[in-house]
Amino acid sequence: MIDHSTPSAGVLVGVDGSPATAGAVRWAAREAARRHLPLDLVQVLPPSERPHDELRSPSGRAHALLERARRVAGAVAPQVPVRLSVVDGVAGPALVATASRARLLVIGARPGSGLAELGVGRTVAHVMGHAACPVIVVPPDWEAAEDEASRGVLVGVDGSVEALGAIGFSADVANRSRSTLVVASVTPRLGGPDEETRRRYLAEAVAGLATPYPELVVREVVRRGRPSEALLDIARSGVSLVALGARARGPVGGALLGSTSQQLVRFAPCPVAVLPPQAAATWARPERTYAGEGA
Repeated sequence: MIDHSTPSAGVLVGVDGSPATAGAVRWAAREAARRHLPLDLVQVLPPSERPHDELRSPSGRAHALLERARRVAGAVAPQVPVRLSVVDGVAGPALVATASRARLLVIGARPGSGLAELGVGRTVAHVMGHAACPVIVVPPDWEAAEDEASRGVLVGVDGSVEALGAIGFSADVANRSRSTLVVASVTPRLGGPDEETRRRYLAEAVAGLATPYPELVVREVVRRGRPSEALLDIARSGVSLVALGARARGPVGGALLGSTSQQLVRFAPCPVAVLPPQAAATWARPERTYAGEGA
């Protein structure tokens, strides 16, 4: 018997009928296996008189859709336990409520219609700003590269609490996948601290990682320019994940603003992890335990 009375405490995926769902499920299944966590596949149905945070067993078309997603997950990580659920409500708020205890919330990105369009959609924008856990947005039709393990995990930092949380989370991901952590600082072309100052800041920002991750390889990158353009350029050189804090605004050079998060979510060739303020604060805490989550 599957218990639908409690929110997810594992990796939660928002499932719908879009092409992006399969990629999101594949990414989530792999990460759930690495973290020894269960996988929750959830479809949000139109609002009704039911409580909006009440999970229940799917039926009809919803069950068929979720079963298809389960098969995708099973092909990637057959050992991961999977729960299928539906919940009523508006997609963004319903997913945030359902993921109140989740370790990760994974959703698929919608394909963009052009470079001039910067929006990411109401659902993605809402969860990136309000979820209590890291939000991973996966590009449509995403497939893991054959050299995934050799690709780096990129994190953009600017001195804010949100950025420190993004460092903690991305270091954890890189350690689990045995990837290099690429820590990037981007400041405006004119003004801002000199390169030596920025490199010193980066060294201080990652100094605490050596204790929880003694084998983690860290590479520091300093760039000038627009944060979104610089981070996209690095991402296109071959990384498996980009991470940053939502609405981060820090004292070291340029800020990683909301527009940066949106640009990366829309145009990065790989999944993008965005840490909303609550999630960033959790991952920035020095006392956080980084050891195996599912143990």
